Amino acid sequence: MCAAILKDNTTWENCTEQKYFMCYRKGPGESFLIEQNMTWYKAQSYCRKNYTDLVSIRNEGQKEEVKNKGMNSTTPYWIGLLYDDWEWSDGGRSAYRDWSTEYGPNYYPQAGDNHTVLNLLQIGILTLPENNEADDTLCSEGSVRIHIISEIMSWEQALGYCKNNYHGLLRIETAEDLGVIKQKFNGTYFTGPLWVGLRQSRLFGFWVWSNGLPVGWSNWEGDRQPEQPLSNHCGAMAMEEGYKWSDQDCLSKRFFICEEEL
Repeated sequence: MCAAILKDNTTWENCTEQKYFMCYRKGPGESFLIEQNMTWYKAQSYCRKNYTDLVSIRNEGQKEEVKNKGMNSTTPYWIGLLYDDWEWSDGGRSAYRDWSTEYGPNYYPQAGDNHTVLNLLQIGILTLPENNEADDTLCSEGSVRIHIISEIMSWEQALGYCKNNYHGLLRIETAEDLGVIKQKFNGTYFTGPLWVGLRQSRLFGFWVWSNGLPVGWSNWEGDRQPEQPLSNHCGAMAMEEGYKWSDQDCLSKRFFICEEEL
């Protein structure tokens, strides 16, 4: 179920319904009502491609801004709030969905539907298994190469360097990801926190990865996410036991870690 808002009323609706939606852009933190009808997932992809993401509401001030920007709408519009219990087996979020058309355009899994198969007769289509029959299994191996860059740069400079030369700044989305990093960098001579792909929205205060995905699993110092107004807005990772994350001044110069998809 996904959240839609109209004036003071927020409702949970089927994510496959077609609605207007509101995007936001990082930096100045502006919000934009997009008067095109899309499902929640397509709206999310649109916002991430053309802005930063679907808008989030974390306090009364942000709620008032969203209301003001959507005051001309006469129908509810999507915001970035999602209730979803589907995830990949490694704990990754599954924002992309492509359910088999045999279930109809508005299909969403019901209680008891708890795993999926891939129908290779319709390449790329996810479908639910029937009667728990045994199926072949697709396994994956590690598909990302990690590089420590021994040049000091600001967070934005590091992001640009990684995008131009690799895939981007390092993302650590699961405990398994962190385990791989610990194994690779155990005994490294690098000291001090190194830049990774964490940043904080200056307007809304939530932390996201540099590709726009929200931070789910986390490994913050003190097991507590840095909050505004006291936090810095860029994230770094310690290169010692625990490999904890911390917020740092985005303009400070640091070594950094890039990732490269194989």
